[in-house]
Amino acid sequence: MKKSIYIILTIFTLLNAKTFNNIEFRGDVDLITGEFDRTTLLKASHIEYPPIYKFWKKDPTFKSSDIKNYVSSITDYSKSMGYYRVKVTSSTDEDTIYIYIKKNRPIKISSINIDKEFEKFLQFKKNSRFKTVDFTNSKKRITRFLEENGYPHYSMKAKAFVDLDLYRVDINISIDKGIKSYFGATEINNSSDVDDFLIEKELEYKKDELYNISKVEDSYDNLYRLGVFDKIKIETDSNRSNSKKDIDILLRQGRTKEFVSNIGYDTEDGARGGAEYIDHNFFGNLREFRLGAKVSQRGFDSHIDYYDPRLENPWLGDFSFRNEFNFGKWDYDSYIENRVKDRVTFGKSFIGLDHFFGFQTEYLDVTSDVPAFLEGNYLINSLFYKIVIDNRDSKMDAKSGTYYSLYLEKSMKQLGSDIDYLKILGEARYIKEFKPFVLASKIKVGSITKQTPPFKHFFLGGAMSNRGYEYRDLGEHEGKYPIGGLSAIDGSLEARYYLTDNFSVVSFFDTSKLSNEVNDFSKEWYNSYGLGLRYLSIIGPLRLDVGYPQEGGFALHLGIGQVF
Repeated sequence: MKKSIYIILTIFTLLNAKTFNNIEFRGDVDLITGEFDRTTLLKASHIEYPPIYKFWKKDPTFKSSDIKNYVSSITDYSKSMGYYRVKVTSSTDEDTIYIYIKKNRPIKISSINIDKEFEKFLQFKKNSRFKTVDFTNSKKRITRFLEENGYPHYSMKAKAFVDLDLYRVDINISIDKGIKSYFGATEINNSSDVDDFLIEKELEYKKDELYNISKVEDSYDNLYRLGVFDKIKIETDSNRSNSKKDIDILLRQGRTKEFVSNIGYDTEDGARGGAEYIDHNFFGNLREFRLGAKVSQRGFDSHIDYYDPRLENPWLGDFSFRNEFNFGKWDYDSYIENRVKDRVTFGKSFIGLDHFFGFQTEYLDVTSDVPAFLEGNYLINSLFYKIVIDNRDSKMDAKSGTYYSLYLEKSMKQLGSDIDYLKILGEARYIKEFKPFVLASKIKVGSITKQTPPFKHFFLGGAMSNRGYEYRDLGEHEGKYPIGGLSAIDGSLEARYYLTDNFSVVSFFDTSKLSNEVNDFSKEWYNSYGLGLRYLSIIGPLRLDVGYPQEGGFALHLGIGQVF
């Protein structure tokens, strides 16, 4: 009988629970950002609003029956941040739930016992507020150091003694590193139609090197990015008494063919979309075939690409081969370009550098109402060479690292080209993280050694260049149309501040020079500054920047991917 009454009361309560559209946090809260800002408190309460780009989704609603859980969650979160005497209460009005927070005095760390070797990894110190996250992260940092420096079989005992009567915390961390370990032999169990040699090229570690878990993880990521395997398993010898760590790799081939499509908008191309068929293992051994097209308000481009990661040559050894054929039509405002291009690239890693060299042929049909653009038909044949050093931690959303490249392109009439020139473009990037900030800088310097038609010039301005100017709109103009330049410098400084793991605000300063004279870098600087927003989505960082040039006005840029 009592059980039946309880069930009836529960059902009655749920049916009559009042619904609210808003929730507010009051008391000891941070207005903009901090440990107790609205975003953090919502996350602690397990309340999720839809991200900005999912504009079709409705905001959540809240039931009166959930208020107790919200109070409990905020109380637990406050204690984890060191406020063990926190008081959390609630009230409601017609449409809003109010959660009141009074943190009171925080608990502090009274003593720390740890070997001096590991003190530098602690994210807390004596007499500081005790936060669970700092204690946990300190253990993770110690663990990471050991696993990256040859000690995969360490043992660690870490305890935080919380005394609520004396209102103090005593921390004791003891560590036994175990024996120093090195990479041993690698056994590959590979059921795919990819030669073991190509698998070994993706491994970041070498036999007899000091064991480093990061190199194992990077090897896994390299294998995953090949897009060939649906099962990848890398296991390290677990024998604690053996200093040589043998590695077992299990690989199973999955589906290698895919069809991808996209649709979007950016301020350079306007509305755009595209589709592509990809075979990541075309006739085996990681050969890749791509067939696709993209269309935007500026025009269209279609392509057929083939890539072979390994060709053998008795003199040069192994090198890669890529052939890219595309044709399309593009409207650059000042001229319209119909283009057919074929580019053959050979690649080889040598003395720690990535080298790319090859041949490119282009057939261009240029039409323009601007006389300077010399409309007509052009056949341009050129040789090119590029060297790259890329030490960034991510190609899409880098937070640390460096990038350097040098590109040379030589077109000459001896190759049957209608135009003769040498194009040189160097680039350097430096990105450094100072949590929660990321500071980034880059500079490009380019030169074309002979007078060429403007459609072969450098153009600056836009989302990936000087953001105070519209796309390709910086520098000299003929009438209202930009004509680019033969000598260019383009630099940027940017500071990102991460409000959350996925959302950041940025400030930037961009500066550029552009001249229509060969090797002339004496022209005035075009400076701009601005602010932006970044949201890390599943397709990469969504970018909004507003740039202000020194002469007035502004430019708005939307795009995907970091500028760096």
